[in-house]
Amino acid sequence: MDIGFIIGEATPQEAYMITLGNIRLGTYVVIEYDDIKALGLITWLTRGSPLLDGQVNDIEMVQDMTKNKERIPHYIKATIKVLCDLNQNGRLPTLPPYPGTVVRLATRDELNAIFSSGELRIGTLVGTDVPVKISINSLSRHLAILAATGSGKSNTIAVLSERIAELGGSVLIFDYHGEYSDSDIRNLNVLEPKLNPLELTPREFATLLEIRPNAFKQYRVLRRAFSETVKEFRDFLTKGEIDLVNANSNFFSKLEEKIENNEDEKKETKDEVITKVEEFQDIYSGIVDIIAPDIGERLKSEAVNVVNLSPMEPESMDALAAHYLRKILDSRKAVKRGGSGIPFPVIAVIEEAHIFLSKDNDTLTKGWASKIAREGRKFGVSLFIVSQRPKGLDDTILSQMTNKIILRIVEPNDKKYVLESSDNLSEDLAEHLSSLDVGEAIVIGKIVGIPAIIKVDKFSGRLAGADPDLIKEWKEQISERELKSKFASFGE
Repeated sequence: MDIGFIIGEATPQEAYMITLGNIRLGTYVVIEYDDIKALGLITWLTRGSPLLDGQVNDIEMVQDMTKNKERIPHYIKATIKVLCDLNQNGRLPTLPPYPGTVVRLATRDELNAIFSSGELRIGTLVGTDVPVKISINSLSRHLAILAATGSGKSNTIAVLSERIAELGGSVLIFDYHGEYSDSDIRNLNVLEPKLNPLELTPREFATLLEIRPNAFKQYRVLRRAFSETVKEFRDFLTKGEIDLVNANSNFFSKLEEKIENNEDEKKETKDEVITKVEEFQDIYSGIVDIIAPDIGERLKSEAVNVVNLSPMEPESMDALAAHYLRKILDSRKAVKRGGSGIPFPVIAVIEEAHIFLSKDNDTLTKGWASKIAREGRKFGVSLFIVSQRPKGLDDTILSQMTNKIILRIVEPNDKKYVLESSDNLSEDLAEHLSSLDVGEAIVIGKIVGIPAIIKVDKFSGRLAGADPDLIKEWKEQISERELKSKFASFGE
């Protein structure tokens, strides 16, 4: 269907069109010229009239003309972002279109060939029923899901995770608000958040104790005592000679005893380390478990594995996420080198990533997430980062997220930050972000090949983080109060 003509000057990347009728932003069009079949996207629309331009200053004339609006000539002009040449395997055209070239709507078959060739359906092109299917293998280059609150992040994660699991994949969600732990996601595997000191490295444990890198004496004391205690308790577990009920307290008592008995160090240094061990127990008592299985033993394939972090304090969340990421990466490295470990690739999803991967604050999680962003692809560990505050994210990590699903973003600084950190997001597409409806998103990166404006499929189940029905809850509370009042009157 022809919808307009090219006007003015054009480039191989951009052209301008005057339309024959109404058309919406985000429409895909085709321009055919020479041997080129250029696929384009409508990124800007304006409507005007040659009689009522910006120079009109006669109000009475305008009033007279508007009495019969059908007599007022008008036009709609559009900006077309040229995406690729359909005749050249998706490469950009090398020549611009001629003025006067016909512009038509892209056909369903043309759009299917571009956007429906992947393995996992995520939604449909906006304004159409053309399915958008993303490339699973391209998720190895990581993904950022960015949006303002209430724009559809949780729905997007639920849809992606469930469908990845259905394809045989393994997803691990660090569930900050408990949205997924109590949900209807199929193939759900809820993991209890536990940190086993026997699985920590001495440096990792020292970091949790907040022993500074330059506190060499404190670290020397801790490393010796920690290594000896871990070896003893592993031997106890192997022989079955451990008191399971009191395992945690016995571990830390033994650790403090070994620190105290170190005759090579000053009492002041040993006391400082013991104090830090005691503080560690106060902060992390809820998640420390000497007999907890390693995270690699608890992860399942064909499943959405979820760790509910919502009851935990921020320090515990950070420690647990960092430790799990480290163990997963180390395990996958061991497998790739011929050893034992997690036998399948893992996708780790970090909710509220602006907290764990802050631009301004160093966290334990940021170090390991950064390592996965750099190295994970080679070992089958992928990273999804999810945030409602893009400008708060570490810029290095965000820039390594080759793929992005960007839902509605209103805050100008957030839009600017996302644009600057994305090689394949252009300014004209970024302008769309504040006008997207709930559940609509711009998808860029290798998972789609060329940018797509989509409507994400609706998750069919229930998520614990869904918006509350305030009126319903108020009415229920009023009814409950009235019922209590009635029963109280019976007793008088």
